[in-house]
Amino acid sequence: MTPDSSRDYIESGLAVLGLDAGDDEIAVIQAVHAIYGPPLDALLAEGFDGILHEPGADMSEPPRTESER
Repeated sequence: MTPDSSRDYIESGLAVLGLDAGDDEIAVIQAVHAIYGPPLDALLAEGFDGILHEPGADMSEPPRTESER
């Protein structure tokens, strides 16, 4: 994605939410995407559809092992 098309994409998304962003805010969004975008895309591509969730999960606690369930 070129910087111009990236900016258009960001501004369009913000417009849907009724938000405006200046040059500085757009630059920060682009920088954050450059840092976190590729690892996030790789994580989403892994496809965790076949992994069962932990029943009764308590998000304030670490995951339980099979024997602790």
